[in-house]
This record gives sequence, structure tokens and C-alpha cells, in this order.
Amino acid sequence: MARFAGSLLWMDAPQTRRAGWAAPSGWPAMRHLLGESSVEVCPSLPAEARLAVWTPDGQAVDGIHHASASGIAVAFNGYLRDLPAGHRGEPDFVLARYQADDWTWLREASGVFSFAVLDHVRGRVVLATDRLGIRPLFFTHDEVGVAFASDLSALAPWGLRPPEIDHDALQELVALGFPLGSRTPWRHVERVPPGSRLELAPGLRRLGRYWSLEDLPAVTAADPDRFLDESQERLRYALARLLERSRGEALCLLSAGYDSRRLLLEAHALGARLDTVTAAWTYPGRRGTSLEPAVVRELCGRLVVPNRLVTLPGSGASRALAADRRARDVLLAYQVKGRDHIWAIPLVASLAPGSARPNLDGMAGDTFFNNPFYFLPRSVWGRWRPEREVLEAIAPEHERLDRWWAGLISSPLAARVRSALEMLPDGPYRLSHFYLLGRTRRIVALLPFGLLDLRLESLCPYLDRDVMEHAHTFDPLLKAELRLQKRALDRHHPRFRDLPSSHSPPAEVPAAYLTPADVADPDPGGRFTVGGLWPLLRRALMAARSPRMERNDLAFVVLSVIGLGTKIGAWREARIRDYLHAARTLGAMGWRAGRWRRARAKALGWLARGRA
Repeated sequence: MARFAGSLLWMDAPQTRRAGWAAPSGWPAMRHLLGESSVEVCPSLPAEARLAVWTPDGQAVDGIHHASASGIAVAFNGYLRDLPAGHRGEPDFVLARYQADDWTWLREASGVFSFAVLDHVRGRVVLATDRLGIRPLFFTHDEVGVAFASDLSALAPWGLRPPEIDHDALQELVALGFPLGSRTPWRHVERVPPGSRLELAPGLRRLGRYWSLEDLPAVTAADPDRFLDESQERLRYALARLLERSRGEALCLLSAGYDSRRLLLEAHALGARLDTVTAAWTYPGRRGTSLEPAVVRELCGRLVVPNRLVTLPGSGASRALAADRRARDVLLAYQVKGRDHIWAIPLVASLAPGSARPNLDGMAGDTFFNNPFYFLPRSVWGRWRPEREVLEAIAPEHERLDRWWAGLISSPLAARVRSALEMLPDGPYRLSHFYLLGRTRRIVALLPFGLLDLRLESLCPYLDRDVMEHAHTFDPLLKAELRLQKRALDRHHPRFRDLPSSHSPPAEVPAAYLTPADVADPDPGGRFTVGGLWPLLRRALMAARSPRMERNDLAFVVLSVIGLGTKIGAWREARIRDYLHAARTLGAMGWRAGRWRRARAKALGWLARGRA
């Protein structure tokens, strides 16, 4: 749960650039954007090499969060399931392997991680991420040097000019919920691809893929019950190894869904000492109700496991919630568009920072054991050729969005989606892979990584190497049709088969488990989205006979949304990118207070005229 940022100036970097990077708007601003309590580590490094680490409790521990030796520094975010003996922590292990020039361990590594090796002696930086790129790692480089960070916003100070918007990536974020590929909405910043190791040096950029989706095993399993028994064996082994990290103690953010429930039951069967926390979100099968209060209370009561229910903002907070959402969509490092993360904010705010107990997170459980095709219609399940019906299912409004973004994007959205699909392996899992990788690109603002690691470490047993590879051996269509996660729970934990789930259709939910829920709607009718603001702004400008729309106008609209939110509610987590953090980001990008006020006033005026 250590976020980090760093930079390395090449030896021949101009003196003016060196002085600029040492100025308050350079490296100090980068550290500030990473987090106010970030700590600059490895003081023995020369001025050209910088590395800072942020942790929830403000303690960056040598060997645990970072490691250094002889002009080399390592920062590590995440965990390895099997850490070899003799090492204080993952950074210490990575440093030893780097000094031995050994990267063979990466291919077999099981865990969720990203890390950076800053080698001032050799004048290079090595960046790497886990197989699916769950822990994000961003970088930018030029003829002067390289900068990297686990937070996109921390890279704003790098460069001689303010960052430019990549309109292709921004449109993809609006339309799909995630950018395609390794691009980000900032033109000069990229994301380290999943399963990759990247080496950067003067005149050198070497990308090596140590793992790819093609390496997953083929579909072979036929008997569902045998498959589920084998998956339980692997899941329990992964849980047992991960629980050793916390001496058998863990926290479970428990919903009414199958994924967190299965982890809770399997960990309980292993004798883990567990606490649970629940946020009561609405049940999609019946408006105005929630399953969490009754289902979780009954489940934890039978297990004799403590549970704490966190309340969400009521319907009276709808307007403020929508405004806060618009701010988060932009401020969470341009990494998320959507309502899914709203419920997580008050839950995360209720957790004490720096807890020694990790969270058992159910990420990808639904993908691997329930429905690999997410919300796609049944007619396209298992199809892998990028035909028109498939493209329409993925981006049903692509033609309208292309008209909105005319003159800004490089090619039609459907063409970019087709290209992204064609880069994935053929076979019935192609669409599943598309959304699995997409979720990792938006996970910065979802649980567990992004919001939750502001508080505590998250462990993801479903993403364990052995669990994931075995899950891939079962036919994805059968997996979706049989609802294998429910079948696993009924088979291995029959005592709880009477408890409904948020995945259950309304006909399978007894009325006794439905609790009236007054939860604010983060998507009220008529709200202004980034996409919706664009045509509104265009119409307002045309009505006023203003100059023709320019390329950077859309970028201005996106940034101006930051200033349209209301005051932050008491339930909001204070560390999340709020208005003040946005102002600091814009300041680092070259926006000064006067320009900020004028831009915000202009945006508010346009909105008022558009509503009229």
C-alpha cells in the first residue's frame, strides 16, 4: 500500500532544466501531488535522482516500502504471494534480483504489484507491473530525463509546458469507462503495459513482455463439479499463503454478492480471525431496496463474525453526490468514469489508516467464476471476431460520440475498439479479456486499488496465478450460464445456500431479506457529464457567435468540471482528490489563481446560459 513517485535526470541534462526541477514547481510539486505526507527516501542518492513514498500512516519503512544500495533505489507497491526467505520485504528482494541481473522470477511471480528501480550509477530506470497491470504505474520521458509515479496526477509538473489532452483516450474513458491500450488522457504520459518490464535510459526505450494472455491455458475442463473442487483447493492454498502475511487476521469488505462471500467462508474455514465491514448499496432487482443489511447480518451471525454497517448518503444528498461524482471522475487521475465507485467512498472513510490487517478483496471473482462477459448481451457471449454486432454491444453510442468529438479524435471509436480486440487472443475468452483488462485500467478509482490503499493493503486471492490459470480452463459460456460462483457456494458451503445474493434474480429473493434503502442516486436525470457538456458548450458558443471551437476547448471543459462541485459532504474521505488538490494540480500545470477564477466563471456562465 505504498504509492511512490520518482525521477532521474540524464547526466547531460541542461543546467536550466536541473534548476527548474529543483524549484518549487518541479520535484517538490510532484511530491506534494503524490501526497502531503509523502517521504523522500534514499537520501544518499545525488540531486539528479529523486524517490518519494507515500503510505497511509506516513511511515516509509526501509526494506518494506523501499530499498537502496550503492546508487540504486527500489520502490514497490503491492505484494508477492511467495517472498523468498532472507528478505525484509518485496523491495529488498527486487533490489537483490536487480543486482544479480536476474528477471526470470517475474514470469512465475504470483501477486499484485508494480515497482520501479532507479539506477543512478548506470543512468537508467526499470519499471514493471504484474500480469494484468492491476497496480498502475505511469511514466513520461524526454531528452532530459524520466519521471514515474503510481498516481497520474503526480506527473503534472514534468515537462516545459502544461500537459496536453489525448482526446482519443479521453473519449474512450467517457464511452467505455477506460482508455484502450497503455495511453492515458495526458498525451505525454503512458502507463506501463501489463505483464511488462520497461527499461528507460538516454536514447533507449526497451519494453519486454514477460507474460501475456496467450500464456493462459486452453479450455479443457468439462465436469463443473470437479472444476469447482479443484478451484476450491487452489483458492484455499492462495488464501492460506496470503493470510500468513498478517498472522491469520484479515478484514473483509463484505457485500451481498457471491465473490466476497466465498472469500469470507473459505477464510473462515481456514481458521482466520476476521472482521467485516459492509456498505448497503441498492439491490438492482428491486428499486428502493437493499439486500446487504439483512443478508450480511444473517451470514455473519451464523459464522459469529463481527460486522459493521456503514450508511451511505440519503436521497437528500443526490445533488451534492452528483456534483462530487463529477469532480471525482476528473480528479481521480482521469482513471474512472462511472457510478460504481460511489458506494466505496464512505466505506473507505470509515477505516482507520495503516491497519495491520489486510483486506481480502473479491476483485475478478465474478469474471473467473460467474459471468466473464459482464453486461454484454447474451447474443455476443463467446464471440471473438470484431463484427458490427459485437462492436455495437461494446460501444452502442459510438456514432453519436464520434459526432460530439469530431475534429478532436484521430479515428472513429469503433475502429479503435476493433483494433484493441484484434490484439487479444482468438477464442471464446476474447471479450472477457477485453473487459478484464479494462477493469484494471479503471481500478484506480474502484476497490481495492486507488481508494482503499489510502487506508490498508488489499489482497486478491482470485488474481492468484494458480487460481487464475485454472479458472481459464473452463468454458466461459458454460461458466456464465451455470452461475458457477453460486454453484461453488452451494456445493462447498450448503449451510448458507438459502441466503440470496445481489446477483440473484428477484424471484429468488425472499421478501424478508429486502430492506428499504434511501440511497442517493449518483446518476440523477439531467446531470451534466463530460460528454454532455461538450455539445452544450458548442451550442452556447454558436448562439453567442463566438469563435470556432478549438482542440483545447474540450480539455478546458473537462478541467472546468472540477470547480462545479458543491462543498464536500462530511462522509467524504478527506485525502481523495478534492477541490484544493485539484487547484494544486492545475497550479503545477501552469494555471494561476487569476486564470483559474476567470476560467471557472466562464464555465459557470456557459452552463447557466445552456440551462436557460
